Amino acid sequence: MKVKDDGGRTHELVKELGAGGQGSVYATQDERYVVKVLRLPDEPARERWLMRLNAVRALPLEDLNIARPIRLLQRPHVGYVMERVPGAQPLSALCHVPHTQPSPGQWYLETGGLRRRLGVLARTARLLGHLHSRGLVYGDPSPDNVLFSEEETVSLIDADNLRYASKPLGEQVLTPWFAAPEVYAGRSGVNSLTDAFAFAAMAFQTLTLVHPLLGDQVSAGEAEAEEAALRGEWPWIDHPQDDRNRSAAGLPRTLVLTPALRALAEQTFGDGLLDPLARPGLGAWEEALWEAMDRLLTCPSCSAQADHTLAECPWCGEKRGSYVLAGIQVTDQEVLDLAAAQGVPAPAMELSAVVVGTDGARYIQPRHFTGQAQGESHVELIFKDDKLSVRSLDQESYTLRRQLRDKDDVSVEQQGRPKRFPLAPGRSAWQLHLGSLAGQHRLVTFDLVEGTPL
Repeated sequence: MKVKDDGGRTHELVKELGAGGQGSVYATQDERYVVKVLRLPDEPARERWLMRLNAVRALPLEDLNIARPIRLLQRPHVGYVMERVPGAQPLSALCHVPHTQPSPGQWYLETGGLRRRLGVLARTARLLGHLHSRGLVYGDPSPDNVLFSEEETVSLIDADNLRYASKPLGEQVLTPWFAAPEVYAGRSGVNSLTDAFAFAAMAFQTLTLVHPLLGDQVSAGEAEAEEAALRGEWPWIDHPQDDRNRSAAGLPRTLVLTPALRALAEQTFGDGLLDPLARPGLGAWEEALWEAMDRLLTCPSCSAQADHTLAECPWCGEKRGSYVLAGIQVTDQEVLDLAAAQGVPAPAMELSAVVVGTDGARYIQPRHFTGQAQGESHVELIFKDDKLSVRSLDQESYTLRRQLRDKDDVSVEQQGRPKRFPLAPGRSAWQLHLGSLAGQHRLVTFDLVEGTPL
C-alpha cells in the first residue's frame, strides 16, 4: 500500500510493525520513517483525530524522546509519519515471555536480566515524569509504546495519545492490561495518576513476568472475570490479606523487587487500585528503580545480577562474592564538631549506597551527588584484588581522607592516576569527600563485605 503525506511525499508501506485498536504502524521503504494509519468509523471521528494530531504537532516536545507526528497523511487516509528509532525494541520484548520459550528464567537472563530491565524502566519513568512536569499526560502507556535501544536510550511512540488531562471520552484509546481501572471502566479520562498506574503495571510485569491483576483464578475464568479484574473488582495478586487472586506464575518477588519496589506496588495495586490519590507518582518509581540498580551484585559464576543482600545467587546457587558497599551520606563539619564537643553521636544522614563488585566499574552519578537525574558521572570506583580504585571523572578535585588523620589527605583528580587503597572487612578508614571539607557536603564511606564461605 502507498500513502501520501501533506508535504506531497509518497510512502510505500512494506511491513506492519504493530497493530492496536485505533490502527497499525508500518515500516516504509525509507528506513528513516514509519507511518501510522488510523482506522476510524466515520467522518466526525476523522475530523476529531485530525484536530488532535495537529494539536500534538504544536506541543513543546522538542527536547524529549517522543516520536511525534512530523507529517500528516493526505486523504483518504488518516494518520501520520514519524521518525523511526534505529535499532530500538519495544518494552514488550522484556516483559512478555515468548510461548516457545521453555525456561522463563533463562529467557529473562538472555534478554538482559534485572539490570537492563531496571534501567529501561527508570528512564521510562523519568521521561513520563518530564512530560507531566509540562502539564501533559501520555494517555496510553503500554509496553508496545516504549522503545529502548542497545544504548538504553528510551523513547515513546504513538504520540497521538498525548494530551492535557481529560474527562471521559467516548473514543478513549487504551491498552486494556495497562489502563487504570477508572479509565478501563469509563469512569475517568486520563491524567498523571492514570499514567502512573499504567507505568506501575508495566514495571511489575517487566520485572516479575506476571500481570499484577491477573491471577490464576482470573486467568482460568471467562473473559468477564478478566474484565472485572481490570476494573479493580478483584484484589491484586500479592494482596497481603486477600488471596482470591493469587498467581503461581512469574518470578519470586524477593528475587526481582527490592523492599522499596514491593512497597510501591502495594500502594499502587492495593489502596491505589480504586483510589488514584493513594498511588505513588512516577518520581517515587524512578528513585526506587535507580536505587535497585545500585544494589545489584553480579554473580562471579553465571554473571547474573541480583540484590546484594541475598547470600547466594538465586539463578545458579553460587555463593556471593566479596563487594564494597559505597555509602553516600550528607556530612557537615560544624555538626560533627558540635556533636564531638557534647560527647554525643553525630546524626546520621544516609542517602543511598552503591554496590561495587569485582565485575567492573561503578560510578557516583549526579543522582547521588546532587539529586539530579541526568548528567555525566562524577567519580569512578573499581574493586579488584582487595583494593578500591577511586578516580574523578568531572574535572573536579575531591578529597580522600583517612579518618582522624588529616595529614593523610589525598587529592583525587581527573588527570591524575586513580587512587588505590587496600580494604579490610568492615568500614574502611578512608572517606571520599565530595565538596568543601568546611561546609555541608556529601561523603562516601566504604565497607568491604566478604563473600559467603563455600
